[in-house]
Amino acid sequence: VPEARGDMAKTTKRTRAGGPKPAGRAGAAKSSAGAKAKPAAAKKAARAKPAKTPAKRRIPHYRQTTDFTCGPSSALMSMRAFDSKAPFDRASELQLWREATSVFSGPSGGHGGCGPVALALALRRRGYRAEVHVNHRDVFLGERTRSAERKEVMRVLQERDLAEAARQGIPIHYEMASQARLEERFRQGMIPIILVSTHYIHGDHVAHWVVVTGFDAENGYVNDPWVA
Repeated sequence: VPEARGDMAKTTKRTRAGGPKPAGRAGAAKSSAGAKAKPAAAKKAARAKPAKTPAKRRIPHYRQTTDFTCGPSSALMSMRAFDSKAPFDRASELQLWREATSVFSGPSGGHGGCGPVALALALRRRGYRAEVHVNHRDVFLGERTRSAERKEVMRVLQERDLAEAARQGIPIHYEMASQARLEERFRQGMIPIILVSTHYIHGDHVAHWVVVTGFDAENGYVNDPWVA
C-alpha cells in the first residue's frame, strides 16, 4: 500500500510496528506466599477509554477515465490533497499509469493496472515520500494472468522496481497493514492508497485502488475513483 505525503509532513518521524511492550498484565498477580493479591486498580470502578476524535481530511475526488487507471487516479487525489496546484487531468493520469503499469491484467491479458512499488516510485519522482505495505513477496497480482509468460514479464518489471525503490530508500514492509496501522499513519499526516476488492463495494471481484479520507470509531472512509 503506497502512502504519499508532501513537504508539509516530511518532518513526521517513522514509528516502529511493535512499539514498547506493556510493563505487565492487568490481571491478578501472585504474591510470594502463593496467594493471589488483587491489584489496587481492582478496587476502583473500571474507567471507559475516551473515544478517539474522528480523523478526516478533505481530499478532492478524481474520476478515473479508463477501467485500468484506478491507481494513478488515486495518486492524483493524494497529491492534490497536499498541493492545490498538483496536476488533476487525464494526461497526468495516463502518464502515471505509463510509469507504474504492470503491463498485463487478468486472464485475457488486457491493460494492466499498477503495482504498489511502481506507484511509490512515481510519487517519489514528483517530490513525495512514500512507503509500501504488501502482504507477500510473489509477483503482484501475477496469479490473475493465468499465463506463465505474462507473469514473467510482470516479474521482471517488479524486480526492477524493487531495486530502484531500494536505491531511493523507499521502505517496503512485507506485512498486512491493519486498519489500526493505517489510521496511525493517517493521523501522522500520510494518505494511504489501498488496494481492495470491489466485491465489498460494487459486488464484483476486481482489485481496485482507493484513497483513504478518514476514520471514526467504527469505520474507514475512502474516495473511490470509479464512482462519478
